[in-house]
Amino acid sequence: MAPLHPGRKNALLLVALLLVHFILMSSSVRSVEGISLLERGVVQVSRPVVGWASGAGSGVRDVREGYVDLRAAADEAKKLQARVRLLEREVERLRGEGRENERLRRLLLMRDHLTPRSLAASVATARVDDQSHVAVLDKGTEDGVRVDQAVVSWGGVVGRVVFADRRYSKVRLLTDPNSGVAGIVQRSRAEGMVLGRGVDLLEMAYVPHYADVLVGDRVVTSGLDGVFPKGLGIGSVVEVGEGAGASKSIRIRPDVSPDSLEEVLVLLEPRGTAILDLGVEEGVR
Repeated sequence: MAPLHPGRKNALLLVALLLVHFILMSSSVRSVEGISLLERGVVQVSRPVVGWASGAGSGVRDVREGYVDLRAAADEAKKLQARVRLLEREVERLRGEGRENERLRRLLLMRDHLTPRSLAASVATARVDDQSHVAVLDKGTEDGVRVDQAVVSWGGVVGRVVFADRRYSKVRLLTDPNSGVAGIVQRSRAEGMVLGRGVDLLEMAYVPHYADVLVGDRVVTSGLDGVFPKGLGIGSVVEVGEGAGASKSIRIRPDVSPDSLEEVLVLLEPRGTAILDLGVEEGVR
């Protein structure tokens, strides 16, 4: 850098002295309010900076307070959601109890209408596959359960007892491939044998081609097999065909679904005892 000219240097020194003198005079000269000119100038110069800093601080404070409010709202929402889930589970539990009470009420009503003595039992477990459809009951020989006794539920036939121990028993369900029950069409009195096929639908065999059977017909037990009393519901006809040989091809949807079994009645009276035909209420399985 080139050295300053002596004249310029003196001029700069003079300006600096005058500036210092002006600052000293400003600090000593005060307004009516008692504020010096220097203080007023500093305030005027710094006011935008102070205002910006104050606004920034206020914004940060607002953001912080908003975040706290959001956290509080989120915590409250979680508590409310947990409460709603708890109430939903309670409602579902009460609905389940209501459905169970209704099933038991219908089962007791059915037992009151049955002529033979019967025993209420719960389905402990069920196995349903292509090879076998079997349910295990929580009642056995100590309760009077014997092999070949009929097992029913509200609406119709469930199956027959194939094994009984002291405290439990096994029931071959109507849909089992080895199951069979003598049936009769309520409307036309056409008779045949209803057989399980290991699927949802049953087959009614040995029904002559000339027999009057229509889709929608109700099929009930005829009592001719010596196990199931007459008049118990089996199912409704969903398909009628010519079939092979001398028999029609008839498919039946059972009144009692194996998947919905929870409580049943074991009929303890001798085979073939007649009962009242209770029919099937719409929507009750």
